[in-house]
Amino acid sequence: RKSDKMIWVLCDFDGTAALQDVQNMLLDHFLGTSWRDVVNAVLAQGRKSATYMPLLYKDWPAPREEMIQVIDEKAALDPHFPRFAQYCLEKGYHLEIVSDGLDIYIEHLLAKYNLEDIPYTSNRLVFEEGRARIESPFRSQSCGLCGNCKKQRVLAAREAQAQCVVYIGDGISDECPVGYSDIIFAKGSLLAYCRENNIGAVPFRDFSDVLALFPEALTRWLQSLSIQGS
Repeated sequence: RKSDKMIWVLCDFDGTAALQDVQNMLLDHFLGTSWRDVVNAVLAQGRKSATYMPLLYKDWPAPREEMIQVIDEKAALDPHFPRFAQYCLEKGYHLEIVSDGLDIYIEHLLAKYNLEDIPYTSNRLVFEEGRARIESPFRSQSCGLCGNCKKQRVLAAREAQAQCVVYIGDGISDECPVGYSDIIFAKGSLLAYCRENNIGAVPFRDFSDVLALFPEALTRWLQSLSIQGS
């Protein structure tokens, strides 16, 4: 039979693998709430993070060390996510983080929970001469709306001949990739989006739900494949 590496699990970070939206927490902490007006104005124009993130960080006031301290004090992973990561490891599934957030807190939190082996794609916050700037190395050349094009990772799974692509998310940057995924676990605005667009999704609250529901969802999907192939 095919290797279980043929099962790819792509997981959003903010509000999904992490308990809260860590980027929003950092923006609130260092900028107050005015940044939300900038984001809403950009979204109203039909644009997304590739437009508003450079605006938010161009006069960023905090050094890296201060950000790490706030991340340490205020941010945490979903308490059940490490067990889910272990489950994927035991089963031989390919798990990776796909985030339209920042490397600074993804890297720090994964390391804090001894999960630094999980690969991730995200935007980068680069500090040079006391200033910060955003780099988006995973932005799509064709669409370019999001800083990190998560759809590209779904397509990478297809290119790797994944038998099944599982997507887990909660927000705006997850809307595009779910249209190309096989099994979707959704909460928050992503769940509402899936329901409005008749996209089948498994609702979840946290990773205890994902752990409980994942085996059956995968079995059902694999059975549907065998029925189609028979």
